[in-house]
Amino acid sequence: MSIKRSVNIACPGCGTTQDITLVEVLNAQTDPDLKEDLMHNRLNRVNCSDCDIDFRVDLPLLYTDAKAELMIHWVPENEDANREQILEEFDEVIERMNAEAGEQVPVPNVRLVMTRVELVELIYMMEVGMNQRVVEYVKYSIYTRNQEKLDPERHRMLLNVEDSTDDELVFVMQNVEDQQLGQVLRYGRAAYASLLELFADDPEEFMEMFPGPCISARDVLLEDAE
Repeated sequence: MSIKRSVNIACPGCGTTQDITLVEVLNAQTDPDLKEDLMHNRLNRVNCSDCDIDFRVDLPLLYTDAKAELMIHWVPENEDANREQILEEFDEVIERMNAEAGEQVPVPNVRLVMTRVELVELIYMMEVGMNQRVVEYVKYSIYTRNQEKLDPERHRMLLNVEDSTDDELVFVMQNVEDQQLGQVLRYGRAAYASLLELFADDPEEFMEMFPGPCISARDVLLEDAE
């Protein structure tokens, strides 16, 4: 089941506070309507009772899909929270979910993301059966081959599953600062298929490069640059 909680929040526009209900754990199987809200940027949105501004509240969200054996923990990027703290928070969310459900829930295929767009990207990716590690390897290759144009510090690369075809994968660059989408990049589906074969024969290189639960080419590149 999905889990919600009530919070008191201040409007970013006028400062008015109001009590709202936010989704904290989203179960895609029991609440497909909430999943649709997430995919279309309607989840956890608030309309200010005073100034009428509409805004989204980004708090940690646990997305679960038992049928797909998938669990994704979205923790919004925060300069004060390092990866260890985020992983600790993930464990706390699991404990809280188990307590409210009244039973121990086995942890399925666990992933960790830092933005809503990465969460939506991953859901689309997993639903069509794509290999996340191979996709991130492709992103890594594109970044490193275009270092003068694609700066991971300023640009996030996203796979557009819906616009991808049988012949090519479509990637779009997002400006990290203003969240605007920009350059579109294409990668041959045949080359992706070849990488899948390499993964099937010897997954160790992919696993070492992207051990999880946060599987991200951009994170690897930023860590290498430090």
